Amino acid sequence: MPRRTSRVHTVGIREVAARSGVSTATVARVLRNTGQVGPELTARVERAVAELGYVPNAVARSLTRGRTGLVGLVIPDIANPFFAELARGLEDSIVGAGYHVLVSSSGADPDREATLITSFAGRTVDAVVMMPMDRRPDRIQQLLSRDIPVVLAGGKLRGLTLPAVVSDGKGAAAHAVAHLFEHGHRDVAMITGPEGFRTVADGIAGFRAAYRATGRPAPAELVLQGHVGVQGGRDAMRLLLGRRRRPTACITLNDLLTVGALEVLREAGVSVPDEMSLISFDDMVLFPFTDPPITAIAQPAYRMGQAAGDMVLAAVDGVGRLPARPVVLRTQFRERGSCGAPPAGRRS
Repeated sequence: MPRRTSRVHTVGIREVAARSGVSTATVARVLRNTGQVGPELTARVERAVAELGYVPNAVARSLTRGRTGLVGLVIPDIANPFFAELARGLEDSIVGAGYHVLVSSSGADPDREATLITSFAGRTVDAVVMMPMDRRPDRIQQLLSRDIPVVLAGGKLRGLTLPAVVSDGKGAAAHAVAHLFEHGHRDVAMITGPEGFRTVADGIAGFRAAYRATGRPAPAELVLQGHVGVQGGRDAMRLLLGRRRRPTACITLNDLLTVGALEVLREAGVSVPDEMSLISFDDMVLFPFTDPPITAIAQPAYRMGQAAGDMVLAAVDGVGRLPARPVVLRTQFRERGSCGAPPAGRRS
């Protein structure tokens, strides 16, 4: 005999409506949480949903709403803990409203970033959150021309006014350099990330401002581009250690650069902080437990993600208002054991 197969019955919205004694439109309003249904009817619908084990059909719902329930996130480096925290904050902010995050990494490559933008435009995500590498607005226009809102997290674009959230990188860098000067350092270096990041531009601006406050310009040879990741920190620190007048302190503009720089210092037998003080932008979870613990400028990555999520909901669902200007979040300076006075004979 031929083998009979049984089909699993899927509960539909009509059955939920029949069980709760309301219209399908009322059920839809309760499921969308629009607030247009009274508490008694809402309770009846929710009870029917639980009793029947109803699961909304995401595809059908997206067609009805004209949305996908997806928000694209374009980040430069998926391995960097800062961006992981930003993604978590974004997801926590919007998941309750029925949205999910699609995370893509550009590898700090503007061309790859452009490919990701085109991909998101083709998939018709409901919004895109990104830290742009390419400052030109034309690539973002393909999203805007399809009425896909764009929220910037830690960046800006020439010629476009878009909702954005940033941290006070310039002020944080200036404070860090001034802190080192107060300890007696005169030769402070900076290892930056790739060009194109607003955090890099702001960090360098703050670095130079702190030097100017002492009445002298920042030495150009003490600002080195570290590119992305641990290897960038290694390469830049090796160059600094090869300088004829070696710096006595260094600020790195992300935590992976810090890890690479610290590795080279240990390989070279350079003591931290006795021979080289070290300050990191971003505060990796292990930094308080290293030997010595790393002084850090903690950027509010999670809160940046949350703020970006709030802007997405305002742009897509009209929940709240979009800010007229970029939202600027303060950083936190966490002094630990990696900062000290410069070696004897190198003090101001």
